Amino acid sequence: MHKCIVCEEGNTYKVIELGYHPPADTFLKREKISLPQKLYPLNCLLCRKCGHLQNEYIVPQEERYIENDYSYTSSNSKISRQHWRQFSKTVSNYVNLKPSDHVVEFGSNDGYLLKQFIKKGSIVTGIEPAANIVGIAQASGVYTIKDFLSAKSIKAALKRGGRAKIILGNNVLNHIANLNDAVPIIRAALKDDGYFVFESPYHKDTIKNYLFDMIYHEHISYFSIRSANALLERNKMYITNIENTEYHGGCIRVYSGKKISDYNKYIVDKYIKSEYAAGIFYLETYKKFMSKINKDKFKVLETIYSLKRRGKKIAAIGAGARGNTLLNFYRLDGGVIDFVTDNSPYKIGKYTPGSLIPIVGDRRLSSDSIDVGLILSWNIGKYLVQKIRNINSKIKFIVPGEKRLL
Repeated sequence: MHKCIVCEEGNTYKVIELGYHPPADTFLKREKISLPQKLYPLNCLLCRKCGHLQNEYIVPQEERYIENDYSYTSSNSKISRQHWRQFSKTVSNYVNLKPSDHVVEFGSNDGYLLKQFIKKGSIVTGIEPAANIVGIAQASGVYTIKDFLSAKSIKAALKRGGRAKIILGNNVLNHIANLNDAVPIIRAALKDDGYFVFESPYHKDTIKNYLFDMIYHEHISYFSIRSANALLERNKMYITNIENTEYHGGCIRVYSGKKISDYNKYIVDKYIKSEYAAGIFYLETYKKFMSKINKDKFKVLETIYSLKRRGKKIAAIGAGARGNTLLNFYRLDGGVIDFVTDNSPYKIGKYTPGSLIPIVGDRRLSSDSIDVGLILSWNIGKYLVQKIRNINSKIKFIVPGEKRLL
């Protein structure tokens, strides 16, 4: 029996099975596509005690972030940049951030968010394990320690700016396997009136909206407020506020502090009640989830193969990690999809993991005789459809979840 990484009990049930996948963010350089790829079972377990949803198999962190150049950047799109600018404003106001306060972010990526705090006069320190991404952050003026979150990396951060007013872990706390080691490290590094703030895809939204492609090997955890509260309370941290955002198709932003007197029991109970009402702690919900995503898969494949029989060329739009879950779950590869388009210079010229489809720039759609675009980042499908139509107005689109070509 697998243990829950939040409450450390062994009472878990396998509720989601998506087949075998490589780590989703390991976009491959050309010289690596002839080498064997490591595939791991992408299944999720539900803890009956605390309600936590987690991956059954945990891929070693070095394989996820060190063996291949990491390709995701925080500032990779207009939507992302706008989100992080608003994040810095909202969080700064909530914690009453003052100039010269120390802000630490682990999994700080290219430093885009920390740059927003620099503008406010903060001392900032990033902690990021991917060497190529650290280089980007440092070149942009963001002091960044090359490491995973650890007692060692936090100690180095505190030498720079003292105990932190804010420690951030956005879309990265859910990447950590040893959660009950990580949270005490964070707590010890905070000022007494400091805050740990993290943002993560929301378990309820993932299941309610059938966002199966938010499940991949980098995302070890899928937090509900019930499980986040259990993790934090276990480690003497207390939720003070919760916000919902539409980022990544539905995220929660959780604020927590060290003082039990600041615990916001009202908002925690409100969210947990809504989670029970949505059925995310019941096995029947996951049977329906698996049934629907399989039916949607067959409908999309039926459309794609019908088009291919008629000689149509199909490109996929948006080389994101979640798109690789879709490609590998649907078993689509370069024999069906001609190429994937993206605007990130860190992805163009590489190949998608598992499916080995070449990644090219969006402008390629203007010159190639592509008939149909498969929208991989379908949570921002409308935005992408309009963007590509400005490049090539003749392309039709398949958006998973839609019942027709757009």
